Amino acid sequence: MKSRTENSAHNFLNNIIAQVTTIFLSFFSRTIFIDCLGEEYLGLNGLFSNIITVLSLAELGIGTAIVYTMYKPIAEGDTKKIAALVGYYRRLYSILALVVAGIGVAFYPFLDFFINIDGDIPYIKYYYFLFLIQTVSSYLIVYKTSVLIADQKNYLITKNEIIGNFVSVICQIIVLKITRSYALYTIVHIVAGLAVNWLNSKKAVKHYPYILEKHILSREEKRNIWINIKSMFTYRVGGVILNNTDNLLISRFIGTGTVGFYSNYSMLISKVSNVVNLIFTSIQASLGNYNAEKEGRDLYGMFKIISFIEYWVYAFCSVSFCLLTNDFVTVWLGERFVLADNILYVCVLNFYIQGVLYPIWCYRNTTGLFKDTRLMMYFAAVINLILSIILGLKCGLFGVLISTAIARIATNLWYEPYILFKKYFNINVKKYYLIELDRIIKIGLFIVISQFLFNKIQIESVSILLTIKTCYCILLPNFLLWVENRKKAEYSYVLQRMIKLIYKK
Repeated sequence: MKSRTENSAHNFLNNIIAQVTTIFLSFFSRTIFIDCLGEEYLGLNGLFSNIITVLSLAELGIGTAIVYTMYKPIAEGDTKKIAALVGYYRRLYSILALVVAGIGVAFYPFLDFFINIDGDIPYIKYYYFLFLIQTVSSYLIVYKTSVLIADQKNYLITKNEIIGNFVSVICQIIVLKITRSYALYTIVHIVAGLAVNWLNSKKAVKHYPYILEKHILSREEKRNIWINIKSMFTYRVGGVILNNTDNLLISRFIGTGTVGFYSNYSMLISKVSNVVNLIFTSIQASLGNYNAEKEGRDLYGMFKIISFIEYWVYAFCSVSFCLLTNDFVTVWLGERFVLADNILYVCVLNFYIQGVLYPIWCYRNTTGLFKDTRLMMYFAAVINLILSIILGLKCGLFGVLISTAIARIATNLWYEPYILFKKYFNINVKKYYLIELDRIIKIGLFIVISQFLFNKIQIESVSILLTIKTCYCILLPNFLLWVENRKKAEYSYVLQRMIKLIYKK
């Protein structure tokens, strides 16, 4: 039987392969998409994606709550309880599919309020229903994979996702080149998604055949699950409003075409974010299993290790984003698609804030602390919405994006660590705040100095400049991070674990 560390490493390695493949395909696909359909369709695609995410609020909380509930029975080998949970998950998701479909249809008359384009896109509202069908259909068969996630076996479904993404993108590119049809492009994505979910469900049954058995949860067990679902739902509703309304507001107040320009940056950052966040999602089930067995005792040392990893990874990525992104977009799509520096910096600020919170979120999802932090996300969402409207009208795209950063800093960034340290670690949180403040100041100074130095360099070829900057970002930030942390216990622990895993391979 594999250890938690080995399972985490296996999940991480397989997910890295999947994400790197997806990133490559996404950039290739987007280039073809812009070439065949143009910027307005790109903005429409980003707008509809955000609308569907917001409309799927009903789902938020069910998956996390069910997986959280599975940690203990998996640790104890209670197959009847696991089967009962999967069966209950199926019933909840069947109801959910109907609810999301109903909300989606009810929202249809309000689409004109958010669509703000200069040109004429035929059948524009019918494309919305294709996005809705894709979301609703995914709920009908995905529930079985919850046991794989809870048991740290994500890697068993990763291959299907890699193959599905590859086939989907290739087929979409062929469809665009031959037909230039956005409808067919979207249909291909729907079919591929359904196929991957079906294959993953079959794999879950193959490895856990007992999940097909009929077992019923007691009324008390259902009540406890619903308590967790309500808490997580409350938290996630605020999170969706905070994180997924920017495109709606940008489209409404600035223009749907601007969503397309911004989506190039948000896609780049989100794809990289997906890769680095695999570090934390890969260990989350391990953390949940450990908490279930050890009852969460004395885990502050592990938190420090996770926080150390977060700092190194997000510091390196933030520096790289600030120095490389505009040059990369110039080489990739052309100078016309480059956004102002202040837009880039606020995007990176939002990226880094989320990174700081990831270790906190790992513990929140595996210890049930989402019950204590659920209302704070509402405050963040309200602050973000009000500021986005005010600053969006005055400052445009920058105003909408900086509002998200302000809302997070004013709420989640200080409150969630406070709750975790007070109720779980029983340690004063002030030292944590000072450490994080010191880290962000160091990163900011490094970025400012680096930008100043590169502004002094006169190189006409953007490709050559991008290559030089890339080498700089790979070498200097990581060297300085090594100098800063090489004597710390967290660094030694991570290094020893990596050597141990490599040696075993």
